[in-house]
Amino acid sequence: MKVRDINYYKHYYFITDEALAHLAETEKQMECEMRQCFDEVYELLENHPEYSSFYIEQLIPVVQSAEKELWLDITAARYDERFIGSCYSFGQFFAASGLPLKAHLASLMAIYECMYAAFKRQGLNDGDRMMTMNKIARTTLDIISEVDSNNIQQKLAEQNDTLRELSTPVAEIWNGILLLPLVGFIDSKRAKDMMESMLSNVSEKQAKVFILDISGVAIIDTAVANHLIKMTKASRLMGCNCIISGISGSIAQTIVELGIQIDEIQTTGSMRDALALAMKQTQS
Repeated sequence: MKVRDINYYKHYYFITDEALAHLAETEKQMECEMRQCFDEVYELLENHPEYSSFYIEQLIPVVQSAEKELWLDITAARYDERFIGSCYSFGQFFAASGLPLKAHLASLMAIYECMYAAFKRQGLNDGDRMMTMNKIARTTLDIISEVDSNNIQQKLAEQNDTLRELSTPVAEIWNGILLLPLVGFIDSKRAKDMMESMLSNVSEKQAKVFILDISGVAIIDTAVANHLIKMTKASRLMGCNCIISGISGSIAQTIVELGIQIDEIQTTGSMRDALALAMKQTQS
């Protein structure tokens, strides 16, 4: 995940050094408000209609440990590289904790809402300061949302990798004989994965025969048939004979109607026949 520097956020949110300096002038006067502010935060979260028990058990200790940092980020206007890194760290922590994004964002919104009330009590809630505070808050919320989104995308990518591996389960069923049972729909991406898995296993196990069982394939069209032909030719180049099993009457008719030439490909009606043929070829 790319971590952007502070200059990016200053430019993106139109935050000037002058505006930060104006907000930072409140640090000393606001010191007396910190304890009351966070007490109000915890009370607000404790009475939240949807997440109260959830916050108390998991979120409150984290917020308590970071009170001083969160407070100074606003009152001292510490809008710098450390602040950006802290936002990313918080995002990663909560993403790893399993807390839903809306729970995390709601806690931050509670903090900023109570801070606004504290500024108002001290008469420091002028428009310029509150605008800068709002931009700092938006930065935090946006970074945390970005981290959560990237975390979800990474998990989806990992799940897709796992599913691709499960969808190409090459098994060595006998010495020198590999089997790949195909099930469901075959698109170009899956065909590529199958080809890579097939050739990798042929090379690794020095297989002599590779059985492709298509009895579980939902649709046989020109694209699927061409993928199968490419797989058989590729295995032959590596010294491995490929047998396609599971050729039913309807599939055979479809292939013929499509006009696809499979003269050089060995086919059988069942996996049992394919295995018998494979055993014969490996023993010869």
